[in-house]
Amino acid sequence: MKKTLLTSLGLTLLLSTSAGAAFAEDADSVPVAKESNLTSLLEYHEQEPNDSFEQANYYFIGDAVIGRLGVEGVPGVWEAYDVYKIKAFESQKAHFTIQGDRYSDSWLQMTVYDNTGSKMKRSRDGQYSLDVELEKGKEYYLAVEVFPGLQPGGHIFDYKVSSEAVR
Repeated sequence: MKKTLLTSLGLTLLLSTSAGAAFAEDADSVPVAKESNLTSLLEYHEQEPNDSFEQANYYFIGDAVIGRLGVEGVPGVWEAYDVYKIKAFESQKAHFTIQGDRYSDSWLQMTVYDNTGSKMKRSRDGQYSLDVELEKGKEYYLAVEVFPGLQPGGHIFDYKVSSEAVR
């Protein structure tokens, strides 16, 4: 598991560094609006277990992750929420968007916590986006869960979380 995670992180850093360098070379010749809607550099699937702060998958602003809630993971345990760990490499506002299933009685919500586990901001009333200020050098957690709660054997939620820095 650790070897897979380190390999994934290494690949992520390599790709983002390469893409960033290529983008920087072209930056002089291509005007970019202050609020850019560039697509994600990397899209990947969550790695289980990621059901707590201690088990959180790493997530980088600008990437996209695909996950699933409402299925049985370990026998008898239902996947009720997923957690992602974010490191802020610069102070910025991050805009998170979640695409996924929505039912008349339940939907997905996102919550951002600081590194102490204190809730900072939560999406409300079925909103599928969330803006939050991140401070350079700090770590944060993004939790994806079903609201008002998940019933074993109930709905299955497939989702995709993406993000971008808003300047």
